[in-house]
Amino acid sequence: MSGRCRTWAGALVFVLLCSLSGHGNAAPYAPTPSDIVGDWLVESRDAVIHIEQVGDEYQGYILWQLHDTYGPEDGPALNGKIVTDRNNPNPALRARPLTGLRLLTGLKFEPDSEKWEHGHVYNSDDGRIYNCWVRLRSLNRLQLHGYIGISLFGGSTVWSRVTMRTPASGQLPFVPDTPDK
Repeated sequence: MSGRCRTWAGALVFVLLCSLSGHGNAAPYAPTPSDIVGDWLVESRDAVIHIEQVGDEYQGYILWQLHDTYGPEDGPALNGKIVTDRNNPNPALRARPLTGLRLLTGLKFEPDSEKWEHGHVYNSDDGRIYNCWVRLRSLNRLQLHGYIGISLFGGSTVWSRVTMRTPASGQLPFVPDTPDK
């Protein structure tokens, strides 16, 4: 057997032994119900959502926004004012601030699927409420899937766990948690 074949065969034996002994791969992440609790930076990196347990369900609200006041691009009537839920279909709710707004409700952990299901997510961009489920890809990565009707017809986004802090001048009020390996 040539040196090249011996090296390849040795590597194959090593991989097989590692997979049989369980040391070659990390165990898949198995979430517990409270693993969803915490602060999550949305994929667009312009908001942090705080998820907490309320009774037997999990809910989330906007804890921080990159732009919590309107800018000049929003017109002189809004410039400098607090960002509100202006796309809400109910005119009485359009003046409420987005920071602090509860947008995730009804999530319940389902051990068989390892997901938080039967929830609803409010999208302040269009003022609509969608069905949703959440799955943790890892301890520090969350996938939220919103849909109408059946889960097949929807979209997903991935959020990253962060730790909130009091920022120094020019810094963001959070730091990403340790990245997953």
